[in-house]
Amino acid sequence: MVAPGEKGIVRYAQLISTRKYIAVISMDNRGGSFFSVTGWSTFIDRKDATPDWIGENLKKALQTSRDLFIEWGGLPLPQDKIDAEHKKSGPLFMEFWGRAQHTYGFKDWRDARKKSALVFAKWHCEQTAQVRLAASKGRGTSHSAWYSNENAGKVFHASINASNQEFGEIAIKALNVCQPNYL
Repeated sequence: MVAPGEKGIVRYAQLISTRKYIAVISMDNRGGSFFSVTGWSTFIDRKDATPDWIGENLKKALQTSRDLFIEWGGLPLPQDKIDAEHKKSGPLFMEFWGRAQHTYGFKDWRDARKKSALVFAKWHCEQTAQVRLAASKGRGTSHSAWYSNENAGKVFHASINASNQEFGEIAIKALNVCQPNYL
């Protein structure tokens, strides 16, 4: 097993698809993956989400993701900094999902998040141009990775240097093999 930080900076994002919208969310690494305080997160009507839009916004979310594990010097992570990030991240998370709730007529922010398919995007930006796009398995109101023996055909790779169109097309392939939590 590789020690945290041993492979350099890691950037994370999520691509979420529902029947109403597509969302791209930048995630910060701070001992786990959390809604980014400064990263790019957005959503669009599903009918308007082209591969080009998905590719452009997913790459932007990854590029603006922060690896606070590296920024803060590794283990142990300073609890005061974690707490400060959490205080900023929580309201931004709620504001983002509140906008999705309002825009698409969900009864609350939780409803805006459930019944979705999700792709986990992970990029070791100092090691490779390849981004790992892993389809998820719906688990009620959340998502998880597949067991390693179930990964065949559910993990894709795309170069961050690919065109937005090509990057988006590969991300859509990953979305298409998700097990959404609305089945």
